Amino acid sequence: MAAFAFRREDDDMFCTKCGSEIEQHARFCSKCGSEATSAAASPVATPPAQPKRAEHDMAMHINILGWLLVGSAILTAIGGIIVLFASQIIQHLPGDVARQMPPGIPHFVMWITSVVGLAIIALASGIAAAGVGLLQYKSWARVLAIIMAVLLVFHFPIGTVIAIYAFWVLFSDEGQQYYKSRSESTMTASGT
Repeated sequence: MAAFAFRREDDDMFCTKCGSEIEQHARFCSKCGSEATSAAASPVATPPAQPKRAEHDMAMHINILGWLLVGSAILTAIGGIIVLFASQIIQHLPGDVARQMPPGIPHFVMWITSVVGLAIIALASGIAAAGVGLLQYKSWARVLAIIMAVLLVFHFPIGTVIAIYAFWVLFSDEGQQYYKSRSESTMTASGT
């Protein structure tokens, strides 16, 4: 069966079977192998079908976002643990350094760094929960991921990039519809 070549105004010919460009002197399409007949010689010629715009694969994006949140949570938790260790180091400063500071300052700084370290670890726990929830398509995970993304905006530069990606995935119409339908089907399948 012969495939007709479609000729555009700029004299480029395209195979109507696969849509690839055909040289003007070619008798066969180099991609699909069908015989190319000029559109001028045949009475009916249709232009090649334009490739459909590839839709975003939201399953892949949600999966990527979930793992990015889990990875970010691990890095954030490591930072929180480092701050907690720093608070312990401040508490056990050598005598010369502690004597040079006003009374009560080492204890106050140790208390502040402990609170900051615990807050960072709590934030990491929330980020990890959001990531794991997204990976399992839990109904609450989208809201938690948005809240954690707002907090990640301030973790410049990596957290900011992850937050922008999260906003794009979770606020796009396609992302909202996909997550809602997948979350509902997951809840129905699990019976919760």
